[in-house]
Amino acid sequence: MAGSRIYSMGTAFGLACIQCIGPAHAQGIPPADLRAAESGIQQQQSAQAEAETARRAEQRRSGTTQGALDMGFDPLAPVPGGPCFEIRDIVLSGFEAFGREPEGYRDLIGTCATAADIAASLNRINRHYQSLGYITTRAYVPEQDVMDGSLEITIVPGRLEGYVYGDGAQADARIAAAFPGERGDLLNLRDLEQGLDNINAPKSASGRFQLIPGEAPGGSFVQVHVEDTRPWHFDLSVNNTGFETTGVVKATANLGFDNVLGLNDQLSFGVTGTPFDNRADNYSDAYSVSWGVPVGKWTFGVNAGASGYYFILPGLNQSYPVEGRSHYTTFSAERLLMRNQSARVYAYGDLKLTRTRTFIDDQEIETQRRRLTIGSLGLRGEKNFDQGAKLTWDVGTKFGLDAFDAYVLDKSIVDPEFRLLKARLTYEHPLDDAGALYRGTLVAQRSDDILPGTEQFSIGSWSSVRGFHDDSMYGDSGIYLRNTVEWDAHKGADVEVRLNAGLDLGYVEPSTLRNWSQDYLVGVSLGADIKIQNRATLTLQVAHALSRPEENPPNAQPAFEADKTVGYVGFKVEF
Repeated sequence: MAGSRIYSMGTAFGLACIQCIGPAHAQGIPPADLRAAESGIQQQQSAQAEAETARRAEQRRSGTTQGALDMGFDPLAPVPGGPCFEIRDIVLSGFEAFGREPEGYRDLIGTCATAADIAASLNRINRHYQSLGYITTRAYVPEQDVMDGSLEITIVPGRLEGYVYGDGAQADARIAAAFPGERGDLLNLRDLEQGLDNINAPKSASGRFQLIPGEAPGGSFVQVHVEDTRPWHFDLSVNNTGFETTGVVKATANLGFDNVLGLNDQLSFGVTGTPFDNRADNYSDAYSVSWGVPVGKWTFGVNAGASGYYFILPGLNQSYPVEGRSHYTTFSAERLLMRNQSARVYAYGDLKLTRTRTFIDDQEIETQRRRLTIGSLGLRGEKNFDQGAKLTWDVGTKFGLDAFDAYVLDKSIVDPEFRLLKARLTYEHPLDDAGALYRGTLVAQRSDDILPGTEQFSIGSWSSVRGFHDDSMYGDSGIYLRNTVEWDAHKGADVEVRLNAGLDLGYVEPSTLRNWSQDYLVGVSLGADIKIQNRATLTLQVAHALSRPEENPPNAQPAFEADKTVGYVGFKVEF
């Protein structure tokens, strides 16, 4: 495999480029300049990967609907006391639709049960089914003579008879796509919650439901009330997350449309650029379009995008123009595996086709020409705890495939059929009743292969280890931990101010291709989010590097030279 080849540190990229550009151009572009170009190219690829990850996270649904209908108390239950009956056997019927008997239904055997005891036993059975989400399933005692010691209990399964809108209109494709259950199915609250999450997935929709009696015993109709507002939304943001090479100030515009096909689907377009720079000198652009639709317990999506950058690389003897272009298409599917009152588990899979080309001094770097086909599989979930704590997690694998015209130059050190494991864990815990919150995020990646730039693990940015921007550390394997405490500083009618402080640390495993004088970073941060009339947000951050590579030992990557203190300013307004 390509990942098993050994190259001297810091020279692999330069040698590969020299081989592919040719002798005449090799003499004009010294290896030191090529290594500098590698750093700039990797910087852009890491930024593109982070931006795409942020877009996918924004699109990913997080279920918020939770129902808790306690119907176990029976106000007509008999009062305690009265005559009792010896119970030697219990005959249970109607449970077959659930596959097994309810827990505790035999508790009365061997006792002298009063009417109140029997009613309490029925309530226990009802609570058992309610805990599983079958909120309309009921246990009854039919008319009988219990003097023979045998007690008959009948389970009447609650079933779905259909859906209707709150105004009386019949269900349409929108409801059919949203709710997993069909007419005649067992009515389960978790399916109704899932359907309501799908209804509420578009930003313009606000839905709720209620149950109304059906025509058959145990039957219910689901009445869905939906309020739709303006079916489009637009936001504009500006920040200083760009780089000096391609433009510091970035502007992003996003336009979204809801229910384009009437299936709770969402269509969005995004454009990012560096509008305040002279495009003849440098630029960084990105374009994206995405469409997603929930269908019952499934969510399907298509994402496509293109990006480009250009900058002038100052060399030892002259300057060189560096240009990169890439585009990608991703097909994704996700399915809800489990859902209860406090937790959800999803399985997901993606197939991504990406194409990349890079040029130096108008000559293509053939080792950077890549057509990659990347698959991913994983599990993710969330768990809510008492007192408002929440845990979200994501574990999965990514792998390169020799399919759909995948191509990497034979000379390339990148393994096109790479394998990697990844994990992400976030824990949030309220610290008081006034809005203070702790959030910890642990992210890790492991691979034994030489990865393409967009799949490498990177630390040293506003989304990983804060305190770094122009300098970052990257490799095939690594881990980082972000710790953030947030609290409300001011809450007014028009302005809200929320402060935060963070301590981050990260590690990148050194390799034969690259290492630094130290393989870890540590940084701290302090910031504020200022929300104005619930429409605009001003974000201010300052961060400081506590520990970073400061030396230049032989055969190592250059020491970090940017300022140890960096600042972030971002402004976003939604329409």
